[in-house]
Amino acid sequence: MDLNFLYYAILTLFVIINPVGTIGVIRSLLEDYNKKDRKRIIHKAMVVATSSLLVFTIFGNAIFGFLDISLYSFKIAGGILLGMISFQMIFGQKQKTKHTSEEEDEWETMENLAITPLAIPLMTGPGAITTGILLYSSAVSAEQKIFVILAVVIACMLAYVIFRSSDRIFNLLGTTGTKVITRLMGLILLAIAVQYITGGIYDFYLTFV
Repeated sequence: MDLNFLYYAILTLFVIINPVGTIGVIRSLLEDYNKKDRKRIIHKAMVVATSSLLVFTIFGNAIFGFLDISLYSFKIAGGILLGMISFQMIFGQKQKTKHTSEEEDEWETMENLAITPLAIPLMTGPGAITTGILLYSSAVSAEQKIFVILAVVIACMLAYVIFRSSDRIFNLLGTTGTKVITRLMGLILLAIAVQYITGGIYDFYLTFV
């Protein structure tokens, strides 16, 4: 069994989901709810996020085939995207999402808050989707593909545990500790991004040489 591939997939997905660095955002979004409602919202958000990530991970290749997009092109593009996200994590920049007043009214209910913005794009954003598709596309055997699916579930479960314990973890780490961990994860993600880009360039070279 290629357990190293499984560990690599779990680590990559966990880093891009970045649950520790997202704790502060979770706290601010759910501060008006009681403890019971916060747990309910986080549970639903994680179910939606995990399901969405699994769908994109498994069927991403079919979408590429339909659009006639080569894997090396997506590796390079995905590596660039992950690199941009890693720079935001390293330098402490926050992604801003614009929304209308009508959307703000929809987010007033717990159900809509769990779906947007918690599940999508906070937990399962472009980076996580790109990573899932790239991992599944890079799997060379049925066993590795199963490992990728398992890695998605495990990474999301780990994130769920951290989100459920967000109050205690944030109080323990504090703002400074959370920022330090986020920046370390950003460095790891940057290395992964470089690996995807160089791998895509190498695949391109083999295709035309």
